[in-house]
Amino acid sequence: MPIDAVPDHVAAAVPSIDAAAARWIDQLGGGWLMPSWAAPGSDFATRQARFTGGAKLELLEPRAADGFAARFLERHGAVVHHVTLKVPQLLPAVATLEEAGLDVVDVAADNAYWHEAFLRPSQVGGLIVQVAWAQHDDEGWAAVLGTTPEDPRPDAARLLGPRLAHPDLQAAARVWELLGAEVARDGEVLTVRWPGAPLDIEVVAGERAGPVGLRMSGSTALPADARHGPAVLVG
Repeated sequence: MPIDAVPDHVAAAVPSIDAAAARWIDQLGGGWLMPSWAAPGSDFATRQARFTGGAKLELLEPRAADGFAARFLERHGAVVHHVTLKVPQLLPAVATLEEAGLDVVDVAADNAYWHEAFLRPSQVGGLIVQVAWAQHDDEGWAAVLGTTPEDPRPDAARLLGPRLAHPDLQAAARVWELLGAEVARDGEVLTVRWPGAPLDIEVVAGERAGPVGLRMSGSTALPADARHGPAVLVG
């Protein structure tokens, strides 16, 4: 049985949110949803931008040399880090995934505002999947932080979602279907969609599993960049 989930955002690790903004805000026209934010004692900061159509990109910036974001950047570079799926309740979703044989780690459901758990990259084709419940929507979080979300520029690009490579498309399809998606296959390409969601995922056949870049329309292709983050793929 699949979980009841909808994609909330895709995230990328970058050395500096301010530096990465030259691509995602200045060049591609995204609108910030809120200021950069870090939980007390956290080893990373985060900021989200919304693009034409409503899809969101989260940028993760390390704040400690030994934190997870710093370790990820050192190992993989400034690439796609995770996709977050929102669920109505976290623990029932975790139970469903565990019953299906997946290893759900770092389950945290003791906060009044945010519950989360993670699937390891080895289970989802080289990508971390965060499953989460949140008390607030984007506007609610902005109100908590005392700010107003920015709209994308009128000429902003449309963020479609990440492209992933996977050596076994049939196995990839099974996992994404368990995560509540509708999966269609056309030759060596899977299209992973959730009804009504602005963000989807494309999985292509490849020798090694992992993210290839972010698909966008209304933009030219841009290479992966150590400062700005993942490659921008057209369409």
